[in-house]
Amino acid sequence: MKKLIPLLSLLLPMLVHGQADIAEARTFADGQTVTVTGVVTNGSEFGPIRYMQDATGGISAYPGTGSVPFAPVPGDNITITGTMARYNGLTELNPITAFTINSSGNPLPAPQVITPAQMDENVECELVQIDDATFAAGGSQFTSTTWDITASSESGIVFFNGASPFIGTTVPSGVVNITGIASQYTFTVGGYQLLPRTAADIVLTSAVNVTGPVLQQNITTTSFDLSWTTDNAGSSFVNYGLTPAMGTIVGDVTSTTAHTVPLPGLAPATIYYAEVFSVLGADTASTTVHVYSTASLSSGIMRAYFNQSVDNTVATHQNAVGLFGAVNDTIAAYIARANTTIDVAMYNESDAVIVTALNTAVANGVQVRYITEGGNTNTGLSSLDASVPVLERMNSTGSGMHNKFMIIDADDVDNAWVMSGSLNWTTDNLFDDQNNLVFIQDQSLARAYRLEFEEMWGGNGPQPNVANSRFGPDKTDNTPHEFIIGGDRIESYFSPSDHTNSHIVEAISHTDRTIHFALLVITDNNISNALIAANNTFGVSAAGLVEQVNGTGSDYDLLVTNGLEMYSYANIPGLLHHKYGIIDEGFPQFDPLVITGSHNWSSSADSDNDENTLFIHNDTIANLFWQEWHARGTVGIAENAGIISALSVYPVPANDQLHIRYALAEGGVTTTTVLDATGRVVFTQRSSAAPGANSDNIDTSFLPEGFYMLTLESHGARQQAAFVKAK
Repeated sequence: MKKLIPLLSLLLPMLVHGQADIAEARTFADGQTVTVTGVVTNGSEFGPIRYMQDATGGISAYPGTGSVPFAPVPGDNITITGTMARYNGLTELNPITAFTINSSGNPLPAPQVITPAQMDENVECELVQIDDATFAAGGSQFTSTTWDITASSESGIVFFNGASPFIGTTVPSGVVNITGIASQYTFTVGGYQLLPRTAADIVLTSAVNVTGPVLQQNITTTSFDLSWTTDNAGSSFVNYGLTPAMGTIVGDVTSTTAHTVPLPGLAPATIYYAEVFSVLGADTASTTVHVYSTASLSSGIMRAYFNQSVDNTVATHQNAVGLFGAVNDTIAAYIARANTTIDVAMYNESDAVIVTALNTAVANGVQVRYITEGGNTNTGLSSLDASVPVLERMNSTGSGMHNKFMIIDADDVDNAWVMSGSLNWTTDNLFDDQNNLVFIQDQSLARAYRLEFEEMWGGNGPQPNVANSRFGPDKTDNTPHEFIIGGDRIESYFSPSDHTNSHIVEAISHTDRTIHFALLVITDNNISNALIAANNTFGVSAAGLVEQVNGTGSDYDLLVTNGLEMYSYANIPGLLHHKYGIIDEGFPQFDPLVITGSHNWSSSADSDNDENTLFIHNDTIANLFWQEWHARGTVGIAENAGIISALSVYPVPANDQLHIRYALAEGGVTTTTVLDATGRVVFTQRSSAAPGANSDNIDTSFLPEGFYMLTLESHGARQQAAFVKAK
């Protein structure tokens, strides 16, 4: 043992250091203990982590396992002792074994003014400022993810987590100065991001600034309007054209804060690039260039299919179709419609019928281009005609190229089709798992999807251009989002460039009566919190079916705990592979909506994967999906399942009180809604009910005489009863 003492005396100086300045501490190896002193520059907006600086540099402190209590506030001068560590390249002290506040209320270090390219190891963990920056997604809503900025002709990344005060606010459209902490999120060189802390960290710099999203409205085949708002009154102009160079300027010099500029004389189903700007004196507020489309002259036919059973007893417009074993034949039939082009972006493929249909199309002179995820087996592609070029995404950290779409004859007004939905072309997904499939005949949408395809493809030629190909976070928001198809509004979003989760949150937040969702997984806290708020604060009846209830990050238990009607599919044969939500189905006055596509309600879908999502504002489509949901809900393993039975109302005709009787298989929350003969909601209430027989009374004294429909809903089940109100 005595022989070890000299060796230990040599090792200890390598493992334990005394007081050091921060720049020196950053040079120490992982596992070494060090004491540093500095001023804290952030609070709880990043969670438990704190950043601190002295005159020499910055470092982060994370109170991990084995740490002492640690929650200083900005301006605290602290001395801490901790163990050196690197987390995804970020230099930190973790755990923190000693912590002292020396003084409070100290001024924070002045931020260094840098460009995006200068955000590197030299300023890591320090306060910095990037001036004259613009957000690529100006006008959308901040969610807890990364956001691209441009400044000094350089690109950078800004990150907000779920605790940030910016979450839910509008992304600035104009030029801003951004202050924050330079941080690192990956071991690779260049993996740096800026972390704003409070609302004061993003400062509008102009006398006039765009304060909200640019809205495309009044879309026709030959025109549309662009509308926006500014904080101060200025002129209203739009620069637009058929290429990103634009070149045509229209507008009005009249000063206003509410701006609308019509763009007339346009061509049908045509992509236009446009930026809006307002001038006040010497200052100009402008947005980044966005992409828009006119409406097409196509039929606008929309068809929804499901590969498993549906419940036609709740049909109100037309019966939903369960294809069962005919799913691949149906897809093959659409492929056979193609005359000139087929573009496929499909996560995985193992079906011979679909590959044969593609080969037949090639033999008939159709140009076929194919994109897939390189991490999958794609066994079916070995039989694909050798002349068909196949591009694989090879750099994914999540699911990768997770799209499930096909574009047919994008330049043919009468034969342009888009296929979307949750369905991979694999044996399990086609026949065993629960999935949906949507076909839309519209040239505008087909051309928008082709833009997305060709961004991944690297160009518009028959062969991929790998050097120009972009996947995942490298993609840009370069497609239109608003469409009028068959008279209905359709929204289209691609991930991760379009921040799809923020649009899902927005749709949930605008729900008036009901939302039903069927998901493989739900892990995004912003979406879950929006569901909880809708259900518990705004009186919306929310119910969900989820496959992965116990997976990493699953919010299933969170939703159950907060009172949502949740059904587990974890032990049901076949995967519930859907990724859809149905909003306000059966309430045409409240804009019924279906959200569907390849996009799981997760953070990785929003930030890394290539995904496609459609928001279909159509009551018929909503009811078709409701028939699918109702069939799934009756066999799901429910946390609080209940089916309504024996609903009756009396007296008939009703007087000043209407009595309701019903039975529930299990207790839970019920929602009672009364609609008048025009479909307008005149009464709604939520109540708690016990298992078995229940009764309730509602005041109808305020209702005029006439015909009414009462709807009682609980646990995703719905019963209706008509009644007449007497004088």
